[in-house]
Amino acid sequence: MEEVTVHNKNEVYSILAKGSLKRKIAATLMNAHSSRSHSIFSITVHIKENADDGEELMKFGKLNLVDLASSENIGRSGAVERRAREVGNINLSLLTLGCVITSLVERAPRIPYR
Repeated sequence: MEEVTVHNKNEVYSILAKGSLKRKIAATLMNAHSSRSHSIFSITVHIKENADDGEELMKFGKLNLVDLASSENIGRSGAVERRAREVGNINLSLLTLGCVITSLVERAPRIPYR
């Protein structure tokens, strides 16, 4: 994970492109560019403004862009050996993420993150 300070949209696009190049992709029978990794791109914006009374105000905003690895049917994707294990691991991680989100929404006392 890396945090970078930027000052304009072109710098944001450059960082996004740099991160995209680090993504793992592979061709399957279902998708020529199947993503094999998860990625999260978070943008935090800090803005200083002056109120009408001269007081300095700080405003914060945060946007999270999440791209999850492709969930595929092992049989239809044509995955074998190492790639089949990879598909199984991706599907398991997506199942776990779903369980975590459900537990958080339901305010469960225990969050199943493993």
